[in-house]
Amino acid sequence: MTEQIRGGDFTKKQIALLFMSLFCFTACAQQTTTNDIPETEEQNINKNIAYTSEQKENEQQIENTEQNIITNEDATYHKSFGSYRIPKNWIESTKYSTKDKFFYVAEGTEEDPLPNNISVNVGKNKYSSEQHMKFRDAILNQLVMQLPKDVILNGNGSYTANDYVLYTFTFSITEGDTTLSATQYYIVGDYKYVMVYETAFTDNTEEVDIVAKNIVDTFKWSE
Repeated sequence: MTEQIRGGDFTKKQIALLFMSLFCFTACAQQTTTNDIPETEEQNINKNIAYTSEQKENEQQIENTEQNIITNEDATYHKSFGSYRIPKNWIESTKYSTKDKFFYVAEGTEEDPLPNNISVNVGKNKYSSEQHMKFRDAILNQLVMQLPKDVILNGNGSYTANDYVLYTFTFSITEGDTTLSATQYYIVGDYKYVMVYETAFTDNTEEVDIVAKNIVDTFKWSE
């Protein structure tokens, strides 16, 4: 599944705010049931979308209720909704994380003005896991409303290594010499989802791509 939107002129401040604001998602479409696997289709969406980048930053402190296990290779993070693994040279950022949303950055980049980062958060929706295509459509509609006009949005459906339905959306925005490249991974559960949100501000996205995909493929829902 591929969506396309065109992005307008953005300042560096707006680009910095954009990655903090696009994680909010509320599914509100009507329910239907399907057992189909995720589709990989392409379609064009030509809409002029008004986007306002003004959004207050959440300054809540992270609640350390999870148990983290660190090995020589990686760290396993246990949250109330599930667990996932991250390479040990990436850390959970207390600067950006809240009690509901957890940010990860490469060690040593915590104080960078625009660090490459990955966030993980859980959300609820109206859809069972069998209704994942309705969930997909609701995500798409929300992204179309949120993204700047003229931005190209690509999407596809697949499965994680643990056999959860996965929808992936990618887009990028360039302003001057600054480019934001973003990938949103939606891991579908029963009336819930986890979003792994990868944001890169450098040309070399290989490392952040690998870390984000590792989170997705090692994620397991809590029993």
